[in-house]
Parts: sequence; structure tokens; C-alpha cells
Amino acid sequence: MSVVYQCAECRTRACVKGGVYPQGCPSAEAALQVEDATAEACADPWTCQVMTTSANVPRREDGALRTRVEETMAFCRQMGFTTLGVAFCVALAKEARQLCAELDAAGFTVVPVCCKVGGVPMEAYGIDTVRSRSATACHPVAQAAICNAQQTDINILVGLCVGHDVLFTRHVESPVTTLIVKDRALQHNPVAALRDS
Repeated sequence: MSVVYQCAECRTRACVKGGVYPQGCPSAEAALQVEDATAEACADPWTCQVMTTSANVPRREDGALRTRVEETMAFCRQMGFTTLGVAFCVALAKEARQLCAELDAAGFTVVPVCCKVGGVPMEAYGIDTVRSRSATACHPVAQAAICNAQQTDINILVGLCVGHDVLFTRHVESPVTTLIVKDRALQHNPVAALRDS
């Protein structure tokens, strides 16, 4: 195995500061793809709106930083999103309840959908373990189908399992943002594993 580009190791940061791109930089080696992607993005009004809105939401009007919840709500308001899906893991039901209450109080229509929707047994997916014989499967495809049926403008992920988030984003028809990622070992703070060294 090998790392294709050296972005994570780069100290030059010519893409940020300007100057000559170092050897192995995708800005130079994949210049055609970068140029095509740039032309496509800059020609798309919705992409430009998302980029502009994203640049405006990290701080409040007084300059103070927003929390991720506040930033998400500001983004949704500025984008004109009114119906928000909340696809959540049952293990984070308390946090999902609080989020939904805050979104509702802010005037949004909220579509919360628990990962265990439908009560489908794990055997339906072909999962056969001792645990699966007494457990209900998560159902990210159904979560997406419900959000699609409710015509959500955007969907907020709250702690879906690795893989389940992949299926949800594959099957849902509207944009997705992640509020909480699940990390059972680190109390849902996966960045802690990258800061130990």
C-alpha cells in the first residue's frame, strides 16, 4: 500500500500561501482534474451558494465562533432549508431529542428517524451472530427512504455507525451534513485518537 499524494505531509502549503507546488502535489499532478472541477463548481449557482454560505456561518454577527449546532442552523437558514431530516442512532437518542427540540424551536420542520426504524431482524440482512439472534438491525436505507418521502431539504447525521452512514448517504436524495460521528471508545470524539502522538 502507498499514499498517492503527500498532502497530509506537506509543509509547503503552496495551495494556501501561493508559490511553487512541491513534487507530488495534486494541484500540479492532477491539474486537469482540478481545473475541470473548478470550472464545474464555479459555473453551478447552487455550489457557489453553498460555498458562500459556508464561509459566512462559522461566526456570529458579533464575531464569536458558533458551535456546530449553531453553525448548522445558520447554514440551513441562509440556504433557505426548512425541512430537516435527523437520521440518528438509538444510542444517541437523548442528543437527537435535544437537537430536534432546538431545531423545532428555531422554526424548522424536523423529520427525526431512528436507526432501528421498522424493527427489522438482523437475519434479514444475512447477519448471523449470537448477538444478532436477539437484536434488531439498523436500517439506514429505510431512514433515507423516509427522509426522501418527507422531501427533506437537508439531512443531519447523528451518530450513525460506520457503514450505515455510507448507506444512508448513498440512498438519500437530498444533501447530508454530519453533526455527531460515533466513536464508542472515545465518547464520540474520534479526533482524540489522532492527537495522542
